[in-house]
Order: sequence, then C-alpha cells, then structure tokens
Amino acid sequence: MERSGPPAGVVTFINRFTVTGDPQEFEAAFAKVASFMTAQPGILGYTLSRHAEQPGGYVNVALWENAGALRAAATHPDFGAHVGELRRLATSESDVYVERQRYLGAPAQQGGAV
Repeated sequence: MERSGPPAGVVTFINRFTVTGDPQEFEAAFAKVASFMTAQPGILGYTLSRHAEQPGGYVNVALWENAGALRAAATHPDFGAHVGELRRLATSESDVYVERQRYLGAPAQQGGAV
C-alpha cells in the first residue's frame, strides 16, 4: 500500500535570497524570523550564509524533524508577520528536500601536527 501525506524523515528547507535592500537591514530582519522559527517544535537547526562572491546573495538552510513540523511552522498564524519584512528586502526561491543518506566526516584532530 502506498503511503500518503508528508514524506517521513529529516527535511532540509533551503531558501536562496537576493537582497534588494540594505544587507544589514536584511540580516536583522532575518534574525527576527530565525528567532521565531527556532522556537517552533521540530526545528533541528537554522543557518544563514552570505554568498562569498555574489553581492546580495544569501542562503538559508533549516533542518526539521519532518515535513509536518516545517508545515506547522510555516502555517503558524504569526508566521506572515515575521516574513513580511524579509519579502520587502529580498526576493527568494525555496526548495524542500527529504534526507535519504547522511555521511559524517571524521572528528577534527586536536593538538599539533602528526
């Protein structure tokens, strides 16, 4: 029997931003959204990175326990008020990925050269 509903497993939400206003103002607005989102159930982590070579380019990567947790946060009654300022300062494109495999690197070596 085929399963319906949101996919199971860890979900990665990726949002690419192109800032059309002041980058500092965008980062401050993003911090407010991140504060709201990290208080929501099911969030595992949230990172905003600035593109190294593209002015105004940012990417947000958020990890969620599952698609239902992401959907609940994005449909929260207060969500719209938090993202309105971001929409004024930047355009965005988003994607959602369901984790299939995870590879972890070796722990960093402590101390001096070997």
